Amino acid sequence: MPIKTKYERPEIVAGDLNTPVAFFEYQDSDGPDPGEQEKKKLYKCTCLVYNPSSKDRDILSGKGTKKAVTIKIRDPYTDYLPDNAHKVVLDDFRYKDDVWDIVDFAPDLENNDFLKIILGVTS
Repeated sequence: MPIKTKYERPEIVAGDLNTPVAFFEYQDSDGPDPGEQEKKKLYKCTCLVYNPSSKDRDILSGKGTKKAVTIKIRDPYTDYLPDNAHKVVLDDFRYKDDVWDIVDFAPDLENNDFLKIILGVTS
């Protein structure tokens, strides 16, 4: 097998984005108890889920996370802008009952059509 001398970035195709993901934030409820919270859904799409890289783990090391994953979603441009106050739920049996915090997010430098979001569970 010949050695490739030119770097070719790995392509993400639509079949790779197969995990449904929902972004939401908590908002105050209209009920009598001030401590109650309810979800306000902000954005829903599909994503590619994978283990965090060593660079991602450096970011996570100071946050005290118990579990972490990195996801890639198609760039929603102005339809949704991620924020560290937002929460995330992955619709997959492996991540059942986990509500993830957005630890960090950035445009994917290899492919500008995607956003890379680092998720962590702290409690």
